[in-house]
Amino acid sequence: MLVHKQRRVYLLLMITLLLSNTITASAAPEAGFFDDMEGSAIVGWGWDPSTPNTAVPVHVMISNQQTGEVVGIFDPTAAIYREDLADNQIGNGRHGFRINMDWDSLPDGTYLIEGWVESKLFANIKTYVNNAVAGEEAQKEAGGSAAGHAAANGLQSLGSYRITGYCPCYQCSEGWGRNTSTGATAQSNHTIAVDPSILPYGSKVMIGGIVYTAEDRGGGVKGKHIDIFVDHHDQTYGVGSQSQEVFLIQ
Repeated sequence: MLVHKQRRVYLLLMITLLLSNTITASAAPEAGFFDDMEGSAIVGWGWDPSTPNTAVPVHVMISNQQTGEVVGIFDPTAAIYREDLADNQIGNGRHGFRINMDWDSLPDGTYLIEGWVESKLFANIKTYVNNAVAGEEAQKEAGGSAAGHAAANGLQSLGSYRITGYCPCYQCSEGWGRNTSTGATAQSNHTIAVDPSILPYGSKVMIGGIVYTAEDRGGGVKGKHIDIFVDHHDQTYGVGSQSQEVFLIQ
């Protein structure tokens, strides 16, 4: 009987170890992330978690969303130091990159920006709408100002907000997971947490070219502060803590 019990204990230990290894593998850090565009420049970070203090080349491909045509391939080394990466233990923080893109040389349209390190894809795909002609016409009709350009496109500038990110993990959501204070299920590239006394629930805003809906609130979200929902905790590092202009969609 003792031998059988020992075998059962051994089997249980082996199963536990296998499950633990599976969970650890599925929770592996992301290979990289595209941040919000800085004008025409593509910015982000990339790394290899197995060599966390080594700068690695990232591969970035830009393609026309409508035709699928590849219009640009870049292989910069991600070696720019960023304090937000160091603070969030992304290696030694020297994993940022910046690509200056000549969008004016491309036809109007929507472009997909994809990235990877080795064979590991970035956590997100960026889109860029290249419509310089329409933008210039809208600016002329509205008097040429940036605020007028936004108004011409049905957007109202709400000024600069502090932008952060949160995910379904306990650390971020304190057990709420994807459940929100409005009853909606939180989704990446869609849900934001707000201070409803400043930005009412249901409001739709544009941040960095992406449209979000105010569906949640957080204990630390007060005043002009927006928390963007992402799927994985590693993606919150890409959002960081930054100041960015927010536009209300009217």
